[in-house]
Parts: sequence; C-alpha cells; structure tokens
Amino acid sequence: MPALKHPDVRRVFSPEFKWQIVRESKERTLSVSELARKYDVNTNQVFRWMREAEAGQALWGRRAKGEPDAPVAASAFLPVSVRPANAAAPVLPKPAITVSFRSGHQLMLHEATPAMLAQLVAALS
Repeated sequence: MPALKHPDVRRVFSPEFKWQIVRESKERTLSVSELARKYDVNTNQVFRWMREAEAGQALWGRRAKGEPDAPVAASAFLPVSVRPANAAAPVLPKPAITVSFRSGHQLMLHEATPAMLAQLVAALS
C-alpha cells in the first residue's frame, strides 16, 4: 500500500529545479504534460513557472541564473521640507477644538489645555 501524503504539507522547489523545467519546456522535446509527469509536478505549476520566466517576474529565475535580485526602486518623493538653518521657524496655526451640539451651535476652543478639556467633558457629562 503506498504511503499517503499529509494534505497540509506543501512541497518547496528550488530555483534551480524550476529553471531546469522551464529550460526543458523551451527545448520542446517533451510536452508540458510529459514534463510534469517526469518531475512529479502539476501541469498548471509548470505553466505558471513558464509564464513567470517569460514575463521576467520570476525572482527564482534570477537566483537560479546567479543574477542579483532586482534593486528596489527608490521613491522620488520624500515628505519633508528643508529650510535653511538661519530661517525663522514657520508660524503654525494655533490648535483649536470645535464642539458641535445637536442644536447646531458650535463651541470653538482656541489654545485648549488639558485642564480646559477636562472641565468641558465634566460639564457635558
């Protein structure tokens, strides 16, 4: 009786193994079905490896050929502003808190302190 495979165990194939199958598929001596049976791999998996290699999306393909991984593109935008050291600090608007009531009235607190907010919460509770 053959040994049963555990269904949760996934096989992992080396980049060199994948590249060998892709190269053999390009030689066209065997069909993809025959290659899949030869190496005990699903036919769909072989087709996927072929598509990835053809599109240049296979990181495993670069590794199998000994090429370095593709560098990550640097972002051209940095969310910072640079100002001269002798420039005055920018004037920022003072923080304000707006409380809207059901009646439509609004209470705006400029330069609110923690004590002010605690008092407001206590009064509204």
